[in-house]
Amino acid sequence: MSFLPGIDVLLSRNSAWLKGRRIAVVTHAAAVDIKGRSSAERLSAFPDGQTVCLMGPEHGFFGAAGAGALVVKARHPYLNIPVHSLYGKHRKPTRGMLKDVDAVVFDLQDMGARCYTYVSTLFYLLERAADLKLPVIVADRPVPLPLVVDGPCLHDKYRSFVGLVDVPLYYGMTPGE
Repeated sequence: MSFLPGIDVLLSRNSAWLKGRRIAVVTHAAAVDIKGRSSAERLSAFPDGQTVCLMGPEHGFFGAAGAGALVVKARHPYLNIPVHSLYGKHRKPTRGMLKDVDAVVFDLQDMGARCYTYVSTLFYLLERAADLKLPVIVADRPVPLPLVVDGPCLHDKYRSFVGLVDVPLYYGMTPGE
């Protein structure tokens, strides 16, 4: 069986969703297309839209921050656009981060484990996007342990950014699912 990462499907089959839009991309270094090119680079090269900013999760857009380390805003070295941190002062995108954005693409390689914070990042992104009536496109990709469901469900008193959604510890699904 073969598959394409969501970024390949988006750009080859559904690129009309991006046409004429200013795009924010929530991504990191592990999010690559079928040929190993980063999603940020692919979207920045898309001729019918404009990538206006990037947003990075825990560990940062560049993947260099340690677990739990706060990440600060930066500028991409050659795309020359802001790289906002969703694991620093703000875990939910601010209105200011999204003020010049028409659509958001979410593309993070997740592990399918509740304590991985990427689903929490998506949760907060979806909340802010709903407030602003912005479309969010989840460029989904397989998780390393699909269909593995194991461990206890989250108890409300332990809810935090490290455990935000009430699912088993290993939930065996992709962020989009």
